[in-house]
Amino acid sequence: MKPTIHYAVVTEAVSMREVEELQTIVWGNSTISPTPQLVASVHNGGVVIGAYDQDKLVGFCYGFAGYKHGSVSLCSHMMGILPQYRDLNIGYQLKQQQRLWAIDYGYQKITWTFDPLETRNAFLNLCKLGGIVRTYIPSYYGEMADEVNKGLPTDRLLLEWDAMSDRTLQAAAGTLLTSEVWSGYRSLVEWVPLGSYARPVQRHAIEEEAGYLIPVPRYIHEMKKDELELAKEWRYTLREQLQEALAKGYVITGLLRSEDPVHYYVVEK
Repeated sequence: MKPTIHYAVVTEAVSMREVEELQTIVWGNSTISPTPQLVASVHNGGVVIGAYDQDKLVGFCYGFAGYKHGSVSLCSHMMGILPQYRDLNIGYQLKQQQRLWAIDYGYQKITWTFDPLETRNAFLNLCKLGGIVRTYIPSYYGEMADEVNKGLPTDRLLLEWDAMSDRTLQAAAGTLLTSEVWSGYRSLVEWVPLGSYARPVQRHAIEEEAGYLIPVPRYIHEMKKDELELAKEWRYTLREQLQEALAKGYVITGLLRSEDPVHYYVVEK
């Protein structure tokens, strides 16, 4: 039976310790925001929202106040969900709860980073939530040794989520631009099958078309275990192609999913 999940803003230190414990389950001890930091943040413009199955914490998201170039935003730093509770739309609901809290608190924009190789996160962030990406950051966290990041440069995309934009509201209503339009765009990278994976083999120049597709592996977690050098090849291919597209005025607006061993980032003017 599908559990009934409810959501609540977390403020008390004892509840923050549950959030800290959940982080260690998801990422291990090397990548956590400790309880004192969480408590200090929520008293200074930040927020922690928990997802609960009855009284059990099964997921959370955490954001703190940010300021850059004269503009204030909510930096959504972490979101984690227990493995057995994934695929229940909890991540989407946590983000929507965070957006509603941000609006009430006076924020207009929410930002966060994610790994461009993580297509599951990309689809949520771009297609289901309606965020966009204008910025690629190579090796954002430097070298990391945790299970998720070890062996690869920690490149990240900076997602910008306007809390009340037409795009965000369309995404919430399920009426955002469909993949029928995106499928007509030309791919900037050719690839060939390699077992159950794919290898990038040829890149094309960016001209002045309205949009392009940039392939990204579907099975990056398995690839990192089986073919780490191939995963690195994709890391650097994506870095080059996405940085070039962004530098030429394109914006990452979606992820086109396919039955191939790759999905495709959508970049548009």
